[in-house]
Amino acid sequence: MIPPWSDRSAEDQSLFNPAFGSLLLRTACRGYAEGERDGRPLPITLAFIVLPIVLNQRMRDTLPTLKTLMSTWVAGHPEHVAGFGDRSREMADVTREAVQFGCSQTWLAISAQGLYPGPVRLRSDPPKLATDTDDVRACYAAARFIGRWLPRDGHQSTILSMLGVAP
Repeated sequence: MIPPWSDRSAEDQSLFNPAFGSLLLRTACRGYAEGERDGRPLPITLAFIVLPIVLNQRMRDTLPTLKTLMSTWVAGHPEHVAGFGDRSREMADVTREAVQFGCSQTWLAISAQGLYPGPVRLRSDPPKLATDTDDVRACYAAARFIGRWLPRDGHQSTILSMLGVAP
């Protein structure tokens, strides 16, 4: 359970900010639409692995190119898979909060098929602010990459199993 906002550390308020998380998920959804041939939205179960990957700098820094299958990357980086299931479960509330916030702002929309960008139009998608750090820009780039990468590796259950997450 997520503690009240006032009880969160400044670092947690920045890193796990629901607005930032929802924009990262929106970026992943847009990437998924680019990589998905049938135009389906990002499956909601896969949305729960986006933030644990994107917000972890060590994982983010080792992401490959789109030519590399996730199975190949996972085999080459067992240090990232070890404990990923636990980390994704610990971050499930952060993802839920980001989805709820994004839907309330119409940045995201949810249906029985999954999560997709909401109807609101942003001038720049994802937003580009003068205060963005290199880390923020790297998170957006990784979110788009993850969205584009996920459709390449088959079924949700296969992807979750490779990462040690039980559906």
